[in-house]
Amino acid sequence: MSPKSFYQNLFLVTAGTALVLAGLHFWVPQAQAHGQFAIASVLLFVLVCLGLYYAGVSSAKSKNKHAFTNLVSVSVFGKMVLSIAALFVYQQVAKPQNEWFVGIFLCCYAVFTAFEVWFMTKLAKS
Repeated sequence: MSPKSFYQNLFLVTAGTALVLAGLHFWVPQAQAHGQFAIASVLLFVLVCLGLYYAGVSSAKSKNKHAFTNLVSVSVFGKMVLSIAALFVYQQVAKPQNEWFVGIFLCCYAVFTAFEVWFMTKLAKS
């Protein structure tokens, strides 16, 4: 997968997710309190995707046959820990009045995880 293709698809996924979250923000009053968290969640997952793409390109070209598999294993665990930490920190710092922030975060998590599986599969074939 070329960087150009990756960036185009990342843009589409990010824009689609942003539209869904904007819809939630404008049509669901309980979600409005978490607007900044929604933006931060999207940015977090964009950064994770960027890092994973470049690490995936590097490991796919590696002489070590297990580098790519190891990267996938580490990234799954690392993203899980990062996600739990992000939710915990937001809950402790912002003291949200409702639990909509969890749904917002899970929406981002699910969309970007599906995108990661897609582009990592493309990288594995190259």
